[in-house]
Amino acid sequence: MSPSPKKSAGGPKTAKGKRASSQNALVHGATSNKVTSAGQQSLVEQYVHELTAYYKPESPLEKLQIQRIALCKAKLDALYQLEQVKLQIASEDLKRTPELVMQKIEAGGEMTQAFAETLSKGRELELPMGLTPESLALISSEINAIGGKLDSENDLNIALPNLSLFIKDVSNRLGSSPYKILLRIGETVNGMLKEKGAIGYKLRQLLQSIKKTKQDEIYGASPVNELGAGVDADPDLNKINEALGVIVQLNSIVKSAHEVAKDFMRMKELMLSSVTLSGEESDRLLRYQTTWERRLSSAIGELLALQAKNGK
Repeated sequence: MSPSPKKSAGGPKTAKGKRASSQNALVHGATSNKVTSAGQQSLVEQYVHELTAYYKPESPLEKLQIQRIALCKAKLDALYQLEQVKLQIASEDLKRTPELVMQKIEAGGEMTQAFAETLSKGRELELPMGLTPESLALISSEINAIGGKLDSENDLNIALPNLSLFIKDVSNRLGSSPYKILLRIGETVNGMLKEKGAIGYKLRQLLQSIKKTKQDEIYGASPVNELGAGVDADPDLNKINEALGVIVQLNSIVKSAHEVAKDFMRMKELMLSSVTLSGEESDRLLRYQTTWERRLSSAIGELLALQAKNGK
């Protein structure tokens, strides 16, 4: 006879289920007429001491009512604490799940959202070839100033001095021609603007956050030897203008991402300030609180009646 299969251990398996399970003792304790924890016992003793000093019970019934009042108050305190704990858990869940906030915002395309998520976490944007939002904005401004493209008679160094200085600096560091640097920036930006590029950007950010090795190929930032060296004899003006166009487009996305990041932070604060329990949880806690409030009121009333009867 084959042995029966081993049953898996019971209990919640997910993080959410475990968090809910961790509060079961407090919830079940709220329905018990006895002290259910050392902390609750200490609180009851404190209330008994304070109530005894104030009401000075003499008869056994008066002392019993003091005990009842102390227990009811300790139970209510535990319920109020439980409510605050549950609200704190809900707030922490919201903080750890930025997607819940981003759903409430018009975030534009995939790349805008990826950049905005990076900015909302207080991180710097990773842009091609060491571009920064500031240098990108400056270069884009001068590209727009010439109508967005170069004509055959234009000299790049004169028409676009900031861009020229930037690509020359990169070319000196990488040992490649400025023309190839410019085209590689265009190719890299084109890759980033596609959906897979946005996914790659998020992956890069994740790798950085856990201190893994940086993977430049996500951006298309190829090794120096793939770019080649030397000066190109006959640069393709159409390709140059395509690169200029995507640089301006990237700048527009970066600007939008900064606005989205601001909206994200505002929405996050609003959502955190309005965190509530689910209807089921709220109703259950309210029922428990109402029950113990009534018991507390009844116990106080009975104590006062006993003391009035005894001429106090």
